[in-house]
Amino acid sequence: MKIEKITNLGCFCDFSHGAVIKTESGRSLGATCDPGEAERIIKTYFKTEFFPEPVHVFFGGEIGQDGTWGYTFSLAE
Repeated sequence: MKIEKITNLGCFCDFSHGAVIKTESGRSLGATCDPGEAERIIKTYFKTEFFPEPVHVFFGGEIGQDGTWGYTFSLAE
């Protein structure tokens, strides 16, 4: 399994302010301030879903909001 990463160069992608992890359709996978935990969440999602969709990571949002898009992860073909 190879995971492809797209980065938004306009985002600081600073985990210290928190990151929200969601699928393309908006399903929440979690929130974290730890990049290692975010990696585990994303890898687990891709390993356990039958038809995984792209996963987006957002940074710096207020409570209940996504924030700024930082990364998109998807399975490489």
